[in-house]
Amino acid sequence: MNLKKQNGHSVDMTTGNSVQIILRFAFPLVAASVIQQMFSLTDIMILGIYSGNQGLAAVGVSSWPCWFQISVLTNFGQAACLTAAVRFGARNEEELRRVVGNVYFAAMVLAAFMVLVPQMVIVPFLRMQGTPAEIFDDAVAYLRIIFSGTLFLLVYNIVASLLRAVGDSYTSFVAIALSAVVNVVMDVIFVAGFHMGVRGAAAATIMSQALSAIICLYRLQSYPVLKMKKKYLRPDPGIQREYISLCIPMMAQSFVIAAGGTYVQSCVNRIGVVFAAGVSGSGKVFTLVETGAVALASACASFVSQNVGARKFERIREAIRQIFVVSLLLAAATGVFLRLAGRPILSLFVEGEAIRYGVEYLNVYSFGVLLMYPMYYLRQTVQALGNVKIPLIAAMLQLVVRILTAGGLTKLIGYSGIYYATVAAWAVSIVLIGYVYPRQFKKCRALAGEGEKTGESVSAAVRK
Repeated sequence: MNLKKQNGHSVDMTTGNSVQIILRFAFPLVAASVIQQMFSLTDIMILGIYSGNQGLAAVGVSSWPCWFQISVLTNFGQAACLTAAVRFGARNEEELRRVVGNVYFAAMVLAAFMVLVPQMVIVPFLRMQGTPAEIFDDAVAYLRIIFSGTLFLLVYNIVASLLRAVGDSYTSFVAIALSAVVNVVMDVIFVAGFHMGVRGAAAATIMSQALSAIICLYRLQSYPVLKMKKKYLRPDPGIQREYISLCIPMMAQSFVIAAGGTYVQSCVNRIGVVFAAGVSGSGKVFTLVETGAVALASACASFVSQNVGARKFERIREAIRQIFVVSLLLAAATGVFLRLAGRPILSLFVEGEAIRYGVEYLNVYSFGVLLMYPMYYLRQTVQALGNVKIPLIAAMLQLVVRILTAGGLTKLIGYSGIYYATVAAWAVSIVLIGYVYPRQFKKCRALAGEGEKTGESVSAAVRK
């Protein structure tokens, strides 16, 4: 079977104009995420209208547990993408099939853990975070429903990541766009119609996640090499070691970042419900524009992994240089958007004094994105080149900086010190990752060259 001819939406990233391929691959992801976030803002607007600042605050204090759930599952999928994309780039169909089987096997194990454990820690976590009493019950109910849909989110992330490994980002666009529409429709029914508040918003989210998983599973049938086959559905020690060596540091990275975010949220909670509502609203607006950075980073990771498999390192070097310029241009446009559109968007679903807090936060973000965009794509690039330890160390530095900034700066300049915690974390992260990238590139190229001489597969060589 010719891996290059798996499907019309599969993209071979080892030939052609590098930047155009990356941007074309990223565009469906950006479009889908923007559509999803626009509909998400509609959800929040409906929730704000019918539940007020209290409903927004309940969702806001739940944001980091939700982020952690999504991030862990996304990283689990991203590790699958990196592991599979190297084989796809190397045109090694047999190894690719074994990777797919091992990913499915590992997903079954993770599913049991991710479905049960989060439900057990919701109440103690919210208490530890200092959740205000008036929104505590709503936050618990919201998280219980959200976590009950973990299996759908896991299936979507695994299948969508494997599709991206063979160059298909179109399916993610279709899945996310259609699920976003369903999310809004069900929000109108549950929140506006049945007046279910945050419980209705959570139920609508679960239904949309289920749809996205079904769409990706349906599309998977077009890629024979990605189908689950019994003969490959068993642990392969070599592949498991490689996959786990990617998964664990990436998941640990999510945990560390979430720990820092949780600390910042606890600082927010101490200030009050109105402040928490403003911060929650600004977070929703920022997520709308963050999608561009996430999609660009995901596209770069797939591009780098495929070209590592093909041993085309000069192609990687040139593409990363060009994408750096693209990332800064996108960041500048994002910053202008936040400055001009932040207040009008916030006014749609945030009330009173909370609007001012949200606008202040977005104004700080408007400059911070100049650090965020290059940091995101360089982090994914370093991981795709085989180094998952440095991004984890960067996350640990972020944790320290978030604590020092949110805890210390607020004592000097008041509540506004919280606004700078995330931007300061991005700053230390990009300094470290920017320093490591060229060294990791040289190391990866050298290992691949040694592997070629000894007959060792490129995946085994660069994951040492």
